[in-house]
Amino acid sequence: MHKFFYILLFISALSNEIFTEQAYGLKDSYDIRVELQGSDKVSINRGMQEALMSLIEKVTGSSEILEKLDAKNLRKDPQKYISEYRLENNEEGILQGSFSFNGSLIRKALIENNLPLWTGRSSTILVYLPCLTESINSSNLKTDSIESCLNSKQEIQIITSSRLSTATFPSMDLIDLNLLDMLRPLSPRVFMSRISKRYNLSNWLMCFNRDDFGVLLEDPQCISSVNDNIDSPENSLNKLINLINNESQLIINKKLETIVPVIIRNIRDQDALEEVLENIGSNILVKNLNLKTIEDNNIRLSVKVLGSRLDFKKIMIASEDFDHSSDDKDRISLSFIYKKRI
Repeated sequence: MHKFFYILLFISALSNEIFTEQAYGLKDSYDIRVELQGSDKVSINRGMQEALMSLIEKVTGSSEILEKLDAKNLRKDPQKYISEYRLENNEEGILQGSFSFNGSLIRKALIENNLPLWTGRSSTILVYLPCLTESINSSNLKTDSIESCLNSKQEIQIITSSRLSTATFPSMDLIDLNLLDMLRPLSPRVFMSRISKRYNLSNWLMCFNRDDFGVLLEDPQCISSVNDNIDSPENSLNKLINLINNESQLIINKKLETIVPVIIRNIRDQDALEEVLENIGSNILVKNLNLKTIEDNNIRLSVKVLGSRLDFKKIMIASEDFDHSSDDKDRISLSFIYKKRI
């Protein structure tokens, strides 16, 4: 039975989570906050389920996963993934539950349920709202138009943040404005393709708060770098981020086991050796490992992993402690550089 720490604190909400170099899907623990309807057991259990669903969306990198969870057992007992929780009031006095999830248990649950594990990192999306440029360059815009524009910007920032991505907006300086004037007769996609190259970003979103006749829309309409069909900011962003994250998702075949020869470089002392063996041994895919040789600052391992050789390679590369050794000539072994003590 898990031990829970139930603490009622009337304090301000903690600052937003700061994302480190570690891939989000490989973190040791996760703190998720959700609003609660009350401090009773039923409300807390509902909060646990909501927090777990929010975490699964983040760890898998896909908003579509939640639609497939009804047939899974993950919803039934969220408590078994939680190491501790506390209740607290935010600055507005709203009761929140802060739940700490065990990262290893979450990853094991994903593998057991044939769900993907996201090993990527935060993406940056270029977002262009023509209304922002209009509000800067015009003093005749009505308050409702400006308010609609700022609300759209805030909504996009909230959605991207919840999906562990970042929305960045073009500066619309003289170069951007000249490009806009030059390409104005052409399609919005042509303009966004050109301006995204200037900012060295391949993923973009463009949203309008007016129709072709200049009438203010009740809800903004968007297109993206992956979809010409007009949709809401939420749907457009989720589809875009899902596709971006898809490149870094792993679905582990739990019935497959593979022996992988591994070389680890930059092992300079006994402490580094022990750290590396403990690090790799605790990898979610590793069944067992054997130290074969130690030569200079390099060690050779035989690692038995769940899934394929490529699965293990992707997770090692995603780790903040290792870099893939691309100049290695040994095609049989996977080679990595231990970064922690460089």
